[in-house]
Amino acid sequence: MLDGKFATLGRWSDPQKEAVSKFMENTRLPSEVHRPMRHLNEVRNWKGTEYRSFLHYISVVVLKDCVNEQAYNHFLLYFCGVTCFASTAHQRHWPLAKKLLEKFVKEFGTIYGRYHLTSNVHNLQHVYGEVLKFGQLENFSAYCFENHLQFIKRCIKSGTKCVEQVAARVQARDSIQTAASYSAPNYPMLMVNRVGLYVTADFTLLPEFRDQWFLTHQGSVIKFLEAKKSSLSSFILIGIQIDHKTELFEGKWADGNSQIELSSADLFIYKIKENAPSRRVEVPCESIKCKLSAIYLPKRSLSRPPIDPPVTIALDTIALFPLLHTLR
Repeated sequence: MLDGKFATLGRWSDPQKEAVSKFMENTRLPSEVHRPMRHLNEVRNWKGTEYRSFLHYISVVVLKDCVNEQAYNHFLLYFCGVTCFASTAHQRHWPLAKKLLEKFVKEFGTIYGRYHLTSNVHNLQHVYGEVLKFGQLENFSAYCFENHLQFIKRCIKSGTKCVEQVAARVQARDSIQTAASYSAPNYPMLMVNRVGLYVTADFTLLPEFRDQWFLTHQGSVIKFLEAKKSSLSSFILIGIQIDHKTELFEGKWADGNSQIELSSADLFIYKIKENAPSRRVEVPCESIKCKLSAIYLPKRSLSRPPIDPPVTIALDTIALFPLLHTLR
């Protein structure tokens, strides 16, 4: 779509690409997502983790405005299938996710052209077997290797004997003895400034928009304000509970004589009004199901000019996506 390779979908105009880029750059994902989204002009330089962030937290919002309805519904097959396989919290949906990805592959040639039906697309049909064997996608993803490349590059100081340089520095690093007195921190725990809470080592709640939304096991969406200790190892979370939420999308796909249905609510993806009825609540830390990535929905379609002044956002409509690694 960016370069016009898919004839059936056309090519995004420069104003359209600029609008999408500005929207993504203005979107602040939770602090656990370390790479901010970059301009579409940099898409060839995106890292794998950037594509992952786009898929799980931004794509559903952006593509709704920028592709036709048939292509969008087809993309939802992929989005829902991969999202299900990304967490054991969705394990009951894995058989359905298998059907979704199979249907995605089956219709891929119709949407994008048979020329683009590569082995990478075909391999989606085998994901179900792999997650049954190894567990959720994160258990056997290659993202950890991508992050390790930076360490390897820093090990190389000259252009000769690169392998030897890396091997020597890896050996030196492995020989460093960890202090015997070191003890792993006990979570959850308050931050030093006491304004936020470390729920786990990679799950933080702060009274800032991008880090303050979470979902409880009872299905309540809560905006975090502060935490207080209730016992030696337990905390009470104080926040604002949003009393009304709706699904962000509802997927319906014909499958022979039957129909496949999956609501975004089944994946803990919701839409709320920021000014919806709410109330102050106190809940135990143990009630957290996951942290939520909150994204303001565009005020107007990203596919329509003008984009100057920059794309604005509706301050009352928020899409909420579970931060997948925090799902319990």
